[in-house]
Amino acid sequence: MLKNTRVKSSLTKVLPFFGGVVLTTAAILGGSLVTYSSSDSVSDSLITLSPKPVNAASDVAAMEKSVHRQINQYRKKQGLKPLKLNSKISKIARQHSKKMADKQVAFGHNGVSSRYNKISKVVEYRGVAENVAYNMGYDNPGKNAVKGWIKSSGHRRNIKGKYQVTGIGVAKNSEGEYYFTQLFVNPQ
Repeated sequence: MLKNTRVKSSLTKVLPFFGGVVLTTAAILGGSLVTYSSSDSVSDSLITLSPKPVNAASDVAAMEKSVHRQINQYRKKQGLKPLKLNSKISKIARQHSKKMADKQVAFGHNGVSSRYNKISKVVEYRGVAENVAYNMGYDNPGKNAVKGWIKSSGHRRNIKGKYQVTGIGVAKNSEGEYYFTQLFVNPQ
């Protein structure tokens, strides 16, 4: 049983993965694309989560709602307003999660500029950011993705950011891997 997962990420390489949670994030800040990974601190990040069997009846639509609820619960504890879920932005997030799950693109932020462009056709924005995660072997993959994001400074920065709207997409592949994409938008 895997007890610790060392998290490393890059926008240009495929990450080795042997169970657990892998996280990465990107944001447009001041017109520049900024990326963070779970290891963007001075010390190496180590996320410790205990894998459990995945419930085969997990419903990804319910998981998306659960992720949204958990993110808003965290924001409320931080004294922040809840993020409004936008179905069109969720569709963009879901498409990216599906492409990662189907191995059409590597896990990460490949194509992030294209997703941000699609968002601009839904709503004009001042700022936009993206968190992604994937995991397998957990009885509650959504809870573990959110927990991992909150433990990571770059992901937490997006969650606590001055965003008002979000889109969340989850996809599961035949290997039982869950892929998560959360988009954050600050409309004009």
